Amino acid sequence: MISILLFFIAASILLYVVLGGADYGAGILELLPAGNNREKEREVINHAMGPVWEANHMWLILVVVILFMGFPKVFLTVMVHLHIPVVALLVGIVARGTAFTFRHYDAIHAPKSQNVYSRIFSLSSLWSAFWIGVIVGSLMWGKIDPSATNFMAAYVDPWLGSVPFAMGIMTICVFGFLAAVYLVGETNDSELKALFWRRGFGFNVGVVLSGGLVFLVSYIEQAEFIFRFVVNPVALAMVCLATILFFALWYFVRRNRSLWVRFIGAGQIALILLGWYVVTAPDALQTVNGPLSFYDAAAPEATLRQLTWALCVGSVFIFPSLGFLLRVFKR
Repeated sequence: MISILLFFIAASILLYVVLGGADYGAGILELLPAGNNREKEREVINHAMGPVWEANHMWLILVVVILFMGFPKVFLTVMVHLHIPVVALLVGIVARGTAFTFRHYDAIHAPKSQNVYSRIFSLSSLWSAFWIGVIVGSLMWGKIDPSATNFMAAYVDPWLGSVPFAMGIMTICVFGFLAAVYLVGETNDSELKALFWRRGFGFNVGVVLSGGLVFLVSYIEQAEFIFRFVVNPVALAMVCLATILFFALWYFVRRNRSLWVRFIGAGQIALILLGWYVVTAPDALQTVNGPLSFYDAAAPEATLRQLTWALCVGSVFIFPSLGFLLRVFKR
């Protein structure tokens, strides 16, 4: 049962990053200079995100539900010791979703209000992406202390540091990269395509550099996961393959094959996530006392069984419905 639940967690995280991450990245792209293409860029983003951005949050909700029901100790540890970055993330998600909705469905479309909505949407996208990375970095860093008695040690030290912040920067680059390569296929405007190509290249380089920064600060901080990563041949192979795909990506960019670029870009990020999963599984997070495993934090067998059946049955409806949604609005 636990193995099946871990599959659903891994699949949900992968889909949230590959699909939902691009939505955050679209807001991040709007913070960059666009010259005379600003309005056209916003139109393309509105058209691309409008039908699916709410559906993409389903994957994050699914992870939270699985942790709450199937692994309550993991859920409790994260929500207690990382409640500050979690609240920061939730504030960003609410502000971002509200601003995008007002901007996209505003009947008046007054320039002044549109600019306000767009600014909130962009800044909250950047804010949310950063805190997602901070939370992920905190889970790997190993500074969570379940026995801490003072405020700083219990609620601030677990996430306030170089490793979580470096992971936050990397997450921003990943989301920006995904958005750029996806948006290329959403427009036929040559100037806008070229703009997205340049941004995609810049963020792709940023992913490599920020990934190197994560490794560097993790080594300096002597984070356990970095040493586990180095000795894991599967994880190293996945990172090497993701690096090789960098050259394949820009081979197809030069030939204006936007569909291949989308698949390869998503594949790069998927390989990075799978490498991380190979290194960390079945551990949910690192604490000062060692790793907290999903197997050690599992709910009673009866609960796991019911949760597994609910997810399996739900998948029969969720995946075809999502496919139909994308087919209707992306045809």
